[in-house]
Amino acid sequence: MDWIGRSFTAVCMWPRRPVLLLSLAIARVVFIPLFVFCNVRGGLYPDAPFLHDAWYMVFMVAFAFSNGYLATLCMCYGPKQVSSRDAETAGAVMAFFLALGLALGAGLSFLIKFNV
Repeated sequence: MDWIGRSFTAVCMWPRRPVLLLSLAIARVVFIPLFVFCNVRGGLYPDAPFLHDAWYMVFMVAFAFSNGYLATLCMCYGPKQVSSRDAETAGAVMAFFLALGLALGAGLSFLIKFNV
């Protein structure tokens, strides 16, 4: 779904305003309680409101799609928010921090799994 979200930007590139795009990206924190309240074996809440496993899949599909879509929009619009002479540098810096975030997330996942 991440790939589909990234590909969907070829069809629709909304929103165009940076403030709205940032708001949508921040609004994705709503997925944290949704995943916490899913009925996952060994979870924090044994009487979770989302008892069927299909809820977890629905939330994951929406989470992955929104990640791909919003990340691609940020990468498309980011260089346009700076002067034309700095656009190439802005794109390179954005790509670097995207790769750094992915690498740190993958590395930290091993530490978290090891300590649990």
